[in-house]
Amino acid sequence: MLVDRPMELPPIAASARSLTSIAFERLRSDILGGELLPRERLPIQALSERYQVGATAIREALSRLVPEGLVACADQRGFSVTSVSRADLLDLTETRVRIEQMALQLAIEHGDIEWESRLLSAFHRLSRAPAPTSPELATQWSAVHRAFHETLVGGCSSSWTLRLCTLLYDKSERYRNLAKQTTRERGRDVAAEHQSLMDAAMSRNAGLACQLLRAHFNETTEIILAGGLVGDE
Repeated sequence: MLVDRPMELPPIAASARSLTSIAFERLRSDILGGELLPRERLPIQALSERYQVGATAIREALSRLVPEGLVACADQRGFSVTSVSRADLLDLTETRVRIEQMALQLAIEHGDIEWESRLLSAFHRLSRAPAPTSPELATQWSAVHRAFHETLVGGCSSSWTLRLCTLLYDKSERYRNLAKQTTRERGRDVAAEHQSLMDAAMSRNAGLACQLLRAHFNETTEIILAGGLVGDE
């Protein structure tokens, strides 16, 4: 026979960490996704109500986002979403190009047959993904697009380099998501760009692959700048 027992509550510290993690992930996702706009104030109480998480967890989550460069904190003014600018986007793009070129070259040099298989699979999923014509489809496309780029450099033997690639990808996605309402692809064939990248990597042509990667990233940046969302601050 089952005997009723008092519910065992988790330790307070563990519970607090869990709530902070929930708040951190939701805030980070909304900032990167463009739901929270640059320079937008982030009042603790309003965020607590929005995410149904306590004020302490919100405050700790915001503090964790400051070192990531997604949240700013000023004395007497509280927290706000970090601003964006043309100069920052250009610096971000150039840094991402250099880091991912290094990772891609290492992946081409050291990637084994398992890496090749993963790359083919990631490209196949990306090529079959429906066009991002709705918020739901955009979410699906973004996931397979991220998987392709992560797999492209995934044969790199340096875990630190891959961590930097992930960080720079996230920051670049923030700009893309902020600008997607005002930008046009101007006849761009993104599928062909991904195909060329995959072909160059599979043929172990590091020079061509790195050249194509730079062109791919620069084109995205030029489209964002042409949309007029990013100013010269």
